[in-house]
Amino acid sequence: MSGPIASNLVLLADLEDCKPGTKVRFLGCVHEYIVKTATLRLKHNHPASTPPTIANVDVEHNLERIKRHELDVGAWINVIGYVERRKDKGIFVQAVAVWDAGNIDLIAYENAVAKRKEAG
Repeated sequence: MSGPIASNLVLLADLEDCKPGTKVRFLGCVHEYIVKTATLRLKHNHPASTPPTIANVDVEHNLERIKRHELDVGAWINVIGYVERRKDKGIFVQAVAVWDAGNIDLIAYENAVAKRKEAG
């Protein structure tokens, strides 16, 4: 019995280490929404000792399902999508699902992802 490919839970900062085509799930804070290209620019300042990582998330195929508040600057959202490599500089993800992270305990999330990564 086959089903959809499972996504890899990663921190936004780890996206740059993912191979193109990798299906990922991550959390990010909306830094900017570019209407013309339907691109969300998400950031997550983790680890705090480094500059925040920015990911460009193409949400064009999700526009009918995204709620307005999920595009607001400062909103924390979950993303499932595929890592892309483009000629442009930066991290790019083609989103297949986007949803509100709700009232997230960011430290608990970061710790849980780190422990999962350590476990392999």
